[in-house]
Amino acid sequence: MTTEKPEHVLLIVDAKGLLADLDPLPTDPDSPADLDPRHLCILHSRPETDAPLLVESPRLTVEAGKTLLLRVVPVALLGEEILFSHSPASVPPLAIELTEQRSLRLALPEASAPLQPSSREVDDYHWQLRSDQPGEFKLTWQVAVLAQDCEPLAHLSLHLDLVVTEPTD
Repeated sequence: MTTEKPEHVLLIVDAKGLLADLDPLPTDPDSPADLDPRHLCILHSRPETDAPLLVESPRLTVEAGKTLLLRVVPVALLGEEILFSHSPASVPPLAIELTEQRSLRLALPEASAPLQPSSREVDDYHWQLRSDQPGEFKLTWQVAVLAQDCEPLAHLSLHLDLVVTEPTD
């Protein structure tokens, strides 16, 4: 019996550059601004191909029957801004599930002994998508850029096209 290896997608947002380009900041959650794709980097793992990890447009392709795990993160080396994404909507509708992972053990570097890290437990989540039928889907996330104290700085819409192709097996 073989176990399916899901494909992983990391949506990386340049939160600082994005905020610098927005004037005024879109603070109304009912009227979010569109996230400019130039502030977005998409890393897509394709475990069985030689395709590059960096995808140049907000468009992904996956085979029907494959599971896609998506995560949205900010570029924030010092935690100055964070992103919080609400459940994505899909047109046409697509099965999208929030998968929570409780009590994950993450390494915590120690400055005095970098090769002997401690660990801490965190709760984490990602979005899981799967389509067994080929088609084209337009995904939209509602994203909030938050300050360190979790106060909303801006509300945005992140758009991504997903193309589900016929399986090659």
